[in-house]
Amino acid sequence: MKFMTQKRVRFHHCDPAGIVFYPQFYVLLHEVQEDFLAHIGYPEHEMIAGGHGVPIADMKTEFLGMCRHGDLLTVSLALTRIGGASLGMRYEIQASAQAGQAQGAIKLKSHGVVVYSDIPHGKPVRIPDGLRQALLPYLQTTPQTP
Repeated sequence: MKFMTQKRVRFHHCDPAGIVFYPQFYVLLHEVQEDFLAHIGYPEHEMIAGGHGVPIADMKTEFLGMCRHGDLLTVSLALTRIGGASLGMRYEIQASAQAGQAQGAIKLKSHGVVVYSDIPHGKPVRIPDGLRQALLPYLQTTPQTP
């Protein structure tokens, strides 16, 4: 199963030409990660208050098309791996359907790895069983290319 949400491209995401400045895609992806964790009952701010977080350890991204100020984007997140302390996350940003048209072009594909860690020292720790169970429905069971 994939977690899906929509995001509107805002002024602060864009360069002076009104095109999303590439580092801002990472801001959008992190927002989706936060939305996903809240959706499964583990809001990131509560994990951090409890002394744990999920910092990024690796991110590979293909930029496939421009996004502009005002665009409505559909962003999906699926898990590719649930390890002892790490999670593989696959993201896809797609132009949203407009006025009865089919879903738009894929604008970005990204694969990241986050590590469940203690906050003070950044040491990886085992993903708690409750969180692991909440993550399992989003683990893709069919192989896909990153």
